[in-house]
Amino acid sequence: MKKRYYDNMRKSQPQLDELFYGKKSGFSIGLAHHNFGAFYSIYFCILSDSIAAIGIKIFDDLNLIVIISCLIPLVLCYIPAYKAVFSKDKYLQYFKQFEKEDERWHKKWERRTTMFILGAIASFLLGLGLFFAILGVKIKFPWM
Repeated sequence: MKKRYYDNMRKSQPQLDELFYGKKSGFSIGLAHHNFGAFYSIYFCILSDSIAAIGIKIFDDLNLIVIISCLIPLVLCYIPAYKAVFSKDKYLQYFKQFEKEDERWHKKWERRTTMFILGAIASFLLGLGLFFAILGVKIKFPWM
């Protein structure tokens, strides 16, 4: 029974690998696609939050016009990035390049990716701060 279990596990491993790590439709590609969109869009929070705050000041309320004007920069800036990476499966070419490079090159891109994510988080926080500053809302933090 143990032998059959390990035989079945060995036979199903390629299918599991394809499900999780498949380059065309694997779980990790879907997750990377989602995370790329999320972090890239966050960079434009400063612009979108500013537009939203100005719209709220002008219209004295959050309405459909403000929401649409806030989303337009996010959509317009995301489209070129999406086309550069995911249209016509261009990311498969990037996989080939990544597999060829040495460890030093990978570490350099790990650092760049980390800085990209930290920059996105800082952009989000700056956007929120600018949003509240334009609206004139004072925030009290418990530690201050």
